[in-house]
Amino acid sequence: MSRSSRLFLCGFMASGKSTLGRMAAHTLGYDFVDTDHEIELSAGMPISGIFASEGETGFRNRESALVAELSGRQRIVVATGGGMVVSPRLRALLKELGPCVGLTATPAEYARRLGPNAAARRPMLQGADLTQRIAVLLAERAPAYSDLHYTVDTSFDSPEILAQRLAHIVLAEQERLPVQTPGGGSYDIILGRGLIDQLGHMLAGRGWARRAAIITDEKVGPLYAAAAQRALGQGGLDSFVATMPAGEAAKHLRTVEDLYRALAQGGVDRNTPVIALGGGVVGDTAGFVAATYLRGLPFVQVPTSLLAMADSSIGGKVGVDTSFGKNLVGAFKQPELVVADLATLASLPAVERQCGLAEIVKAGLIDGGDAWARSRAIGETSPVTAPLLDAMRLKRRIVEEDPFEKDKRAWLNLGHTFGHGLEAWSDFRIKHGQAVALGLVSRSSRFDRAWPVRCGPRR
Repeated sequence: MSRSSRLFLCGFMASGKSTLGRMAAHTLGYDFVDTDHEIELSAGMPISGIFASEGETGFRNRESALVAELSGRQRIVVATGGGMVVSPRLRALLKELGPCVGLTATPAEYARRLGPNAAARRPMLQGADLTQRIAVLLAERAPAYSDLHYTVDTSFDSPEILAQRLAHIVLAEQERLPVQTPGGGSYDIILGRGLIDQLGHMLAGRGWARRAAIITDEKVGPLYAAAAQRALGQGGLDSFVATMPAGEAAKHLRTVEDLYRALAQGGVDRNTPVIALGGGVVGDTAGFVAATYLRGLPFVQVPTSLLAMADSSIGGKVGVDTSFGKNLVGAFKQPELVVADLATLASLPAVERQCGLAEIVKAGLIDGGDAWARSRAIGETSPVTAPLLDAMRLKRRIVEEDPFEKDKRAWLNLGHTFGHGLEAWSDFRIKHGQAVALGLVSRSSRFDRAWPVRCGPRR
């Protein structure tokens, strides 16, 4: 089932889930589901009665049963109960089914919306001063709400504007691939169209500094930096842009020092996210900056080239070149998020598309089976979403098994030994993807036609 056919609205009571959910469902042509209302209908009594007769445990059991039922439905916008996502198990289930948006407001705004008699209607609000009780519950639920995919503040904009934003979220996101990292962490790869416009809502609830540093280059910056800043602003985040020269020749320590200076002038602290907006060179360089400045900053990859989407933005390898070798200075810096917006590929020159296709074909060759067949079927103008996803899934599988390149990850270097040599020989006039393609051809005579089936890592 498609993730993009479901949207889950989460958050505290009176955050606007029901009102905005109905409006967003109408905009999308989806059905609207209010979980509290569904549970009341099923139980034949109000929620207060369920709490009185079955306790909170009974109510949460009813929520679990409803989530299981929702997994079989599509084209729905769901307003979840205020405490549903507090359960790690239910939250994980919802996040697998579709984009989960946390709607927020201030405690005072919640109290205003709920009214002075809220405690009589809402069992969870019984106790001290209403605003104080709300603040306590919000603090308790903050870790759960911060774990959601998106955060939208409902305090200021009109319901019509907010409903449109929610509809755009569900339409933009097509695929979400979770990646497990060493030490039990994880990050998501998001693939879709129009995702840069959602960047602020993706980052707003993560507890980082309210100002972000965007690192881009002289070619990509004029195309997308303003849109990224505008999107961050919608999420309540300020930002500044640090621009580096374009091309492999700029991927060196002199550029890193220039970017350090820009971060210092921008007032960066250890909670400031660094957003890499560009291709592989920008991602590698910005990632190295994020890994080393102030001993590590949150790092977000926003790849704008097909090659970076398929390969370099995934797995946490970052670094720069030196006069005596390529990628010899670097680090393993896992991103907090990878946002691959397919809309950016429309501005990609033909040669850059070819470079990306080289990495996709390489992945198909390694993986074998259907992935190899799909990569071989790519034409000059054919859609790349399916083979790109194949390459992303292969990269995810390998980096999860071998995050520090001690074993299986070396398979991803197929074609790169010759390729890196060709890049250096040409003084980087031959692009990385072109060099990998030539490297694959150089290696092809070493293997028979059964190689993809026999040697690929597919289990």
